[in-house]
Amino acid sequence: MRKFFEKYTPKSLDKVVSNKKAVLQIKKWAENYKEKPLFIYGATGVGKTLCANLIAKELGWDIFNTDSSEIRDKEVVRNIIQVACTSNTLFSKTRLILIDEVDAIIDKRGHGKDSGFFSEFSKVVIKSIQPIIFIANDPYANKKARPIFEKCEKVKFDLPNKLSIAKFAREICDNENIEYDEISIKALIENCSNDIRAMMNDLFTLSFFKKITLEDIDSLGSRKKEEDIFKVMQKIFYPKDFYETRTILKDSNVNWNLLMAWVEENIPRQYTNPINLKQGMEKLSKADLYYGRIRGNKWILLKYVIDYLTIGVAYSKTEKQSFKYTPFQFPKAIKELGSSKKNRNIQKSILNKLQEYLHCSKHIILRDHLEILKIIAKTNKFTKEFVLKFNFDIDELKYLGCKITPKKYEELIK
Repeated sequence: MRKFFEKYTPKSLDKVVSNKKAVLQIKKWAENYKEKPLFIYGATGVGKTLCANLIAKELGWDIFNTDSSEIRDKEVVRNIIQVACTSNTLFSKTRLILIDEVDAIIDKRGHGKDSGFFSEFSKVVIKSIQPIIFIANDPYANKKARPIFEKCEKVKFDLPNKLSIAKFAREICDNENIEYDEISIKALIENCSNDIRAMMNDLFTLSFFKKITLEDIDSLGSRKKEEDIFKVMQKIFYPKDFYETRTILKDSNVNWNLLMAWVEENIPRQYTNPINLKQGMEKLSKADLYYGRIRGNKWILLKYVIDYLTIGVAYSKTEKQSFKYTPFQFPKAIKELGSSKKNRNIQKSILNKLQEYLHCSKHIILRDHLEILKIIAKTNKFTKEFVLKFNFDIDELKYLGCKITPKKYEELIK
């Protein structure tokens, strides 16, 4: 999945799908960054963090990156302030200070701890020598963030229009040889509510079937009314609020059993610090342990399964680790399950076609003839007459081991 995202992630600001006006504002700000910091805000999945990283890349700036999960105490705040107030690096490079999820930063004063981020940082935000970019979904959600918001130049990112996303989706489908029609593309865009990141997640999932149908899109579930699996994962691995994370399954269409597979697959990718990984896997193990103890009427234990699976995993990240956005990976177990079911159906179809001519049982065909066909297929010696005689489609030829593209298949049967 990471390769898929890297392949289609814009490599320059000019390639960003939408928000062209906002991109121009960012470029203009970068020319005079010493005047004011920049505050980028807007809905999730519209490219805020991406554009901040791209402007740094294009101008050759280093990046000092942090987010709400890292800002927990005074020491972290002092480090940020020190970087902001010091001159360029040893190699005379400008250093961009990128602070993500500002609206999720919790000032813990009065609760035994004192992060003091807003009170301390608002004093030096104008005096900073280095460029600063704040990123938030809603700058008004956190009252303590407003003084900083007022001192910054503001750039709002809007949801991209349907035509831009549809064009981008068609380009991906064409490059990945995914069959589609305009109705299915339109349904895909409607389903992701104009969220480009969500659209790419869906396309990655559907790319395994090499075809987009309305039935497949319906199976993904509507995002207009319910949280999808990616947003549930986001709130587990990047929690903003304890109670929101604890109750996330109540407002979603995600099955807790399915969520367990997703969490198991992604913990090693999200928790790069060994201590965080160990603690996260321990919480997941306890969720699985209680799940195994549920017998008969003991469903009262389910609450422990869900608690360990959500807040248990979410708040296992106690140690600092380097921040790098890592897309959530589709669980291999589910992928293999779907793949094996598809392969069984293809095999059944092949046996039915062969049985019409060989006049023997499917068991004998499977035992004595299918392996011979696979050997022939791997040599790519299938003739047009052979394919037409048994009426093999491209999926059946690929199952047998033939290396064939849709274009070559069309030429073969034409």
